[in-house]
Amino acid sequence: MRLEQLSYLIAVHESKSISLAAERSHISQPALSSAISKLEDELGIVLLKRTNAGAQLTEMGEQIIVVAKEVLNKIDEIKSIAHGDSIDLQGNISMAVEPSINITVMPEILTTFKHDHPKVDTILKVGESNNILRDVQSGKADFGMILKTDAFSKSKDINYKELFSDELVIISGNNCEMTKGSSTMTLKQALSLPILLYNTEYITDCGVSSVLQRYGDINVSYRVDNLEMMEKILSQGKTIAFVPQFMADEYVKSSKIKKIALSDAHLEVIILLIWLNRHHLSLVEKEFIKVIKNVCSKRYK
Repeated sequence: MRLEQLSYLIAVHESKSISLAAERSHISQPALSSAISKLEDELGIVLLKRTNAGAQLTEMGEQIIVVAKEVLNKIDEIKSIAHGDSIDLQGNISMAVEPSINITVMPEILTTFKHDHPKVDTILKVGESNNILRDVQSGKADFGMILKTDAFSKSKDINYKELFSDELVIISGNNCEMTKGSSTMTLKQALSLPILLYNTEYITDCGVSSVLQRYGDINVSYRVDNLEMMEKILSQGKTIAFVPQFMADEYVKSSKIKKIALSDAHLEVIILLIWLNRHHLSLVEKEFIKVIKNVCSKRYK
């Protein structure tokens, strides 16, 4: 029995797909299948069953996976004891983040982590909170950094940490007639205006809309999945957007965009780090979580 066989079994358990597990483990699908088959032969039991819904653990496999995770955790402990802070970590991490996170805290997170652990590769995808949630649930991403949405509140099998909280504010073009001369606006006034949403779906289902819809109907005029396009449309002066304040502070560095506060409402948004309950946190990933928490706590106390 080899440790990588246990790692492959855990990868299949997390992604519920042999092909995805192989991709995430950076080996071929036949090689991963062969490794698990050899483990089954050695143990004399069936660990996986193939169904239309993907690869599922058998009842015996479910019992073994619990011990397998404990074994890998103990191996990580041994490495930490042996090497302490000088441990030479290697591996890959896949991360999906909200655009507001991507343009603010992620550069510092990635460069800090890469400086400390140069042999670890991080794959980053930018998307909308509910899409990220689905990527994490399906095993396509190890971690997600999202706005807390209604979809998240209804989700199961998700671990999370609250990183910080903020509030939604309005941004518009400096030449926007609808917001001309205004530094504040009521929520009712804002909701009556054409709204631009950052959204990666064709339906109005995103972190910002889940907050706004609690206060009535919203007049969505555009849905875009590109921040550069978002800025260009806003600069035309025909629409507004609601974004977290920390993202608005980045936008107003441009001479084309201004920030407007809500005078009568506090629309709280909570930033979460999420991962699957069944996902085994490797030593690499535990170190990555530490960096995320440290950077966020330093910037947004």
